[in-house]
Amino acid sequence: MSTNFQVAFKKSNGNLHVHPTGNFDGSSAWELINLLHEQYTGKGQVFVDTHGLREICPFGCSTFQCRLNQSRLPADRLFFKGEKGYEIAPEGSNVIVAPEKHKCRCNGNCANCHCAKKKN
Repeated sequence: MSTNFQVAFKKSNGNLHVHPTGNFDGSSAWELINLLHEQYTGKGQVFVDTHGLREICPFGCSTFQCRLNQSRLPADRLFFKGEKGYEIAPEGSNVIVAPEKHKCRCNGNCANCHCAKKKN
């Protein structure tokens, strides 16, 4: 097991919210799979926040995608939050990436915005 990998979770409004942190390797994948299988009750959605993950090992992704029991946790109930979700998410699951936030709150549309200059 990756010594720096940890998984926190909470249940809210019938959904399971999972917050893994650290490096995601093969043993980390098994730890996440076991937690999902133990904690998912068959109702609601599962949200996995990938923002706390550092290094993503391809073997960890492949282990997670192949070994997650989709009869216990259907892929369409599984949502990954953050860019790293694209690497980890099994086929049929969802990845949610929030739009970039701008300090000036203009969404990059004002003429004087530093963010708008990056686009040009």
